[in-house]
Amino acid sequence: MAGAPLKFGSLLSICIVLYAVFYRKNYEGDLRLSPVREHLLFLESGNKVGLGNRQPKVALGYGACHDLFVNATLLLDYRELKGAPEHFNEISSKDEFLKSFAYFFKHGAAAERFMSNAKLYDELIEQALKLPDTRWAIGGNAPLMAKRFHMEGWKVLFAAKMSKKLKEYIPDEIKIVGDEENEEVKDDVHMILEYKSDEKFGSYKAPRANRYIMHNDENNPLLSSLEKFGDHLPGFKPNLLVISGLQMMDNYPFKTDNDKDLRAERLDMVKEQILSQPLNTLAHFEMASYVDLELLKHLTTKVLPFVDSVGMNEQELTNLYSVLEYGEVSVVADSNPRVATALDQMRKTFHLIKKQNKKYDSNRRLTRIHVHTLAYQAIMTVKDSKWKRTEAAAAKASLTAHRYVCNTKEISLEKAKLLLDDSFSTTTDNDNNSRVFFEPTKPVACWEEEVDGDKVDICVAPVLICTEAQLTAGAGDNISAAGLVLQVEK
Repeated sequence: MAGAPLKFGSLLSICIVLYAVFYRKNYEGDLRLSPVREHLLFLESGNKVGLGNRQPKVALGYGACHDLFVNATLLLDYRELKGAPEHFNEISSKDEFLKSFAYFFKHGAAAERFMSNAKLYDELIEQALKLPDTRWAIGGNAPLMAKRFHMEGWKVLFAAKMSKKLKEYIPDEIKIVGDEENEEVKDDVHMILEYKSDEKFGSYKAPRANRYIMHNDENNPLLSSLEKFGDHLPGFKPNLLVISGLQMMDNYPFKTDNDKDLRAERLDMVKEQILSQPLNTLAHFEMASYVDLELLKHLTTKVLPFVDSVGMNEQELTNLYSVLEYGEVSVVADSNPRVATALDQMRKTFHLIKKQNKKYDSNRRLTRIHVHTLAYQAIMTVKDSKWKRTEAAAAKASLTAHRYVCNTKEISLEKAKLLLDDSFSTTTDNDNNSRVFFEPTKPVACWEEEVDGDKVDICVAPVLICTEAQLTAGAGDNISAAGLVLQVEK
């Protein structure tokens, strides 16, 4: 009835809402930032990597490259874009390059593509080197993850054929294997086209900062360090084996000899390398951007059934689930998915990989999935498995995301924002009303549930998103490695 006084319950509800709004925002910004930072740092500082005889060891394969970082919208002229953005599995012309870049740019999605036109690729490299702020760095999943593990206190072995110049980027304490003594190695070069959030490319605007990677590799697709790596693994006795860099095989024109599938043969050797490790050596597979369906199917039969852990971003999660469930490639997905959506895909992927474990009679089974997104880290581990400290791992991965992208050791609140809502559903299932309320003073939400007959722990940590992105390429490698750092105990 108009003019009727508010009941106490209604008044209380309004007060709670107003308090929540005030708590979340004041004139200076998001009040949740400081308590979130302090608790994430508390979790990180309270969980350290073992020292001396307790120091864990990690072995990583395969490959390395020179990364050439380029301002994407300075290198590419949107006026040369003829027609609508379009997806291509491989790039053979400037027209395809522009359409492919625009396709992922407008979605803010990360992508990695092979350019089959070597002449065009060399010309683009020459153009890029004339631009301001272009810079060189070491690239590749294995070396970037290796550097992160070393930085966090692990003993590291990694496999790649590298020139002496490229090896200068690697700390002396990291053991590199792959090339013969005094072998002259020509390094592969990857071009990293970076763009910032809200940057424009003609009529398109990027919804988030990200990168588009182009390569014309000759060395990495062949996993040329594979054999040398295998020779050194028995003596190194790693606690963790990381398989990465297999996306360099994506759409690479492998030469066939007497109807032999060279790519399948190399992946069979990767499988044998994993199987050669004792079961107390945990095995992790680092996903990446794949579009070659045949390669993805190889991964679901030759790699995924034989690892304990998988790490990936939100695009790669959607793609992996799509291949496992429907036998189809998902080229692009929501760049900032709801927590409930990601968790549902993680559960389904967990179920599907477990089926592969059984189908291929694997002695290993999947017990860990880590998904990193712009807004949050989600880690699921099977209870009573060998993975430890899931809550602290999610916190460390979150902090690493901010530090790496901002290129700083400090967590600066002036350069941070939160995208995670004050509460989130744990599933999109309409019959399940389970919600988690985000507490700034205890920001890593963890709970136990049953997934496909296994009791699992799930932890979701908010990311203090860097608002002044300095680095995008390599963020996933550093985040995934940081998530693993605290979960393995010798």
